[in-house]
Amino acid sequence: MPAEVTFETTVGGEVVERFWQLYLEAFEPLRTRAAARHVLHREEFDEELADPRVLKLLAHDDGGTAVGMTTLATDLAAVPWVSPEFYAARYPEHAARGAVWYIGFTLAHPGRRATRTFMDMIDALVAHLAEHRVVCAYDVSRFNDDGLRFADNLRRHLERTQDVTVETVDRQTYYATTFH
Repeated sequence: MPAEVTFETTVGGEVVERFWQLYLEAFEPLRTRAAARHVLHREEFDEELADPRVLKLLAHDDGGTAVGMTTLATDLAAVPWVSPEFYAARYPEHAARGAVWYIGFTLAHPGRRATRTFMDMIDALVAHLAEHRVVCAYDVSRFNDDGLRFADNLRRHLERTQDVTVETVDRQTYYATTFH
């Protein structure tokens, strides 16, 4: 059964609460699987859903249950950990027309990950990105990259369905030194 995917500029009220619960279910495991903090605090989540610079793709099942979500910053200034200057220097024509966007996060309900929900959201997102001819940046934790092969699977899907170039633009590795 396909998910209904809608694009929203701002989300508030009861909808935020439903998606907050979904967000926690999907992202809670990353608290101990990724060195960088991937789980937003509640106030950060609320701010992101209220921010019109961040497009929200909301997926619901036939019964109206929240089953997936993607956030897409259409203004890099909305993403505190991203350097707009880096992308402007690398993609000046896109930056000049405000066409460098950033995926904040994407998730599907843990019980729906083996269904079409995630791909329904990705397909809606990709169609939107292609229509606007943007550079779309994103980051992937090592757990999701190595364990779930997220970036490779996404790249293969994009190359099958769109005229795209996918490249690694930067990499950060976290180290820990234990002194004995």
